[in-house]
Amino acid sequence: MVKRIITGLLLFGLVFLFTFLTSLNSYAMDALVMVFTAISALEMFLALKNPNLEKIGKLKNLFNTRVEGDNTTFNISIIPIIVSIICVYPLVYFLSYGGLIINFFISFLVLFIIFIFKPQINIKDFLANLFVLIYPLVTNSVALILLHEYGIIPFIFALAISAFSDTFAYFIGSFLGKKKIFPKISPKKTYAGCIGGLIGGAVGGIAVYLLFELAKFPSNIVFKISDYVNGSIGLSILIYACIGFVLAIFSEIGDLAASRIKREVGIKDYSKLLGSHGGFMDRIDSFQFTFILMVFVVTIFGFFPVSIS
Repeated sequence: MVKRIITGLLLFGLVFLFTFLTSLNSYAMDALVMVFTAISALEMFLALKNPNLEKIGKLKNLFNTRVEGDNTTFNISIIPIIVSIICVYPLVYFLSYGGLIINFFISFLVLFIIFIFKPQINIKDFLANLFVLIYPLVTNSVALILLHEYGIIPFIFALAISAFSDTFAYFIGSFLGKKKIFPKISPKKTYAGCIGGLIGGAVGGIAVYLLFELAKFPSNIVFKISDYVNGSIGLSILIYACIGFVLAIFSEIGDLAASRIKREVGIKDYSKLLGSHGGFMDRIDSFQFTFILMVFVVTIFGFFPVSIS
């Protein structure tokens, strides 16, 4: 547990460092997002790929986390994944949502060309390859739009809710959890842990408000919920807590989705890059859906005028 806490604190410190750097350069966080996106996509690719890791040499020990038994694997290509990673940033930077759609279309076209000319790739392999282009590539890329269009708060909001939800679920589940909720998908998840995760989401939302809106932590702040409620502290806290609670539900769904994939392909973790935390995908699995839901949240606020009472 000690190593897990230390690794978690280091990741937390890294995110806060880049958050502060956005006050100096609004695009500082982009680099971190792209690194996490690229590594998580590689982990998902290797999770679904035929488990022959000899070609990556010594690195195979970091990525080979397969357990004994029947494993579901696919003959998928890394080429469209690389194309997507290379193209996504400039396209999103210049074209926002349109760039995200164009990037997906380009990588999808590359995948289809490979499918046409490589008969050994069947339709299941094609769909598995397509899956990686969406999850985690598209879901992670949404974070870039949040950063560019709305500043740091919606992005950190999505991260904080997932982090607080995971932390509360872990500790409350460890000390109070007895009855398992989904033993076949995620054996350690309990009813108490899930409830704790929802509470953690609400607490995380309040923490984001206190740190970034009230304490004004130096960062690239564009969008603020308090702007829509005449700066009311009480109403802002209530809104942040409610949104945090809802986001925590999707955070837990994201965690379960990633666990379901791991069970299907027969791996314990997506890699060993983060030690006891597993891989990057193991840490950001709960972010996948909170980023998307956060886009809906800021879009809804966009329909209302600033400073309504």
